[in-house]
Amino acid sequence: MGERVNLTWFYFHCVLALVIIVTDAKGTLEPAVNKFEQKIGLYTPPDTIDSTPPYYIPPIQEEDN
Repeated sequence: MGERVNLTWFYFHCVLALVIIVTDAKGTLEPAVNKFEQKIGLYTPPDTIDSTPPYYIPPIQEEDN
């Protein structure tokens, strides 16, 4: 008939995608990724954003003639 196709990589990607989707839905994906990044030395803490901007720029409005 024909040569049998090896679907190992296909199934691996399907399982990996399901694991990522489930851990993201549970809310445990981000802490796990942060912990892994800290372990290998790539972690950068998120920027803290102040709620007040340093100065205010009013929006540009076109004049009606």
